[in-house]
Amino acid sequence: MKIVWLVVITLIAAMGCAPTPTAFPVPTSTALPAPTLAPLPTYTPLPTYTPYPTFTPPPLPTQVPAPAPTAARTPTATPGKVYASAFGIHYAQPEKYLAPGEQTRLGNPALINALRGKPQSITHLGEIYFWIRREFTTWTAGGATIGAVTVDQLLQTRRLGGCHDWGLVYATLARELGYPTVLIDTAGIAWAKRARAGQKGPYLGHVFVEVFLAGKWILVDSTNNWYVEENYDPTNGIIPLKMGDETEGLFVMRKGVDTWGYGIRSNAELTRLMDESARQLDPTTIQFPPYVFARFK
Repeated sequence: MKIVWLVVITLIAAMGCAPTPTAFPVPTSTALPAPTLAPLPTYTPLPTYTPYPTFTPPPLPTQVPAPAPTAARTPTATPGKVYASAFGIHYAQPEKYLAPGEQTRLGNPALINALRGKPQSITHLGEIYFWIRREFTTWTAGGATIGAVTVDQLLQTRRLGGCHDWGLVYATLARELGYPTVLIDTAGIAWAKRARAGQKGPYLGHVFVEVFLAGKWILVDSTNNWYVEENYDPTNGIIPLKMGDETEGLFVMRKGVDTWGYGIRSNAELTRLMDESARQLDPTTIQFPPYVFARFK
């Protein structure tokens, strides 16, 4: 069959004509009606966004540092023996000497917290002495600091220029820790004899601290680590401690809570006091008490 159709087609082509293809009618295009669109609904804007107010955290309460622990102000024991008043000090009322003076008021009690919380004892008094030795350096002030500095200033510089500085710091710390304390200013007996005879030479004296402990007053050399515990008599004005060129001992000139308390605010004032005290001393009345000096360990 395929062969027959090929022959027919070939013959037609050879005759130069081809069958006219019948054109199919193209249907007339009818435009569709435009759709009727429903109107869009009116746009109602969303309500304006109001941001939440900025969160400000409430202020933290002011941190008030806890106050430094105060001294263990245990009730002062009644003196174990009858004490008379002497040098302006009421020894029968030791509680009077728990209050600091203007010069020995401790501005930052927390500085000595390491010494707190321990029972009052000779050992504790020794710890005060060794704490000062560790915390301070020494220098030769030549009397420049006598009556011219406060304990707070000494604690700030951490330098001690002589026995007055040592005594002020020791008396202040012991008092802050609950010990009634009294500062003692003394002059050398041998020096006073030479001064009375018109001999010139360096002034010789020393500062001690009296401390009330366990019903009795004891004597502390806060510079050289000496103390007298047994049979110390604070009303006796002679201290039989020999120091270098002072070969006989010392006698009391004044006592008080600090040097300002007994009227010394400069080395010049101390010098005048020593000159006056030397003239008033009667060497024939001196009686050396039999004190036994011990050292803190």
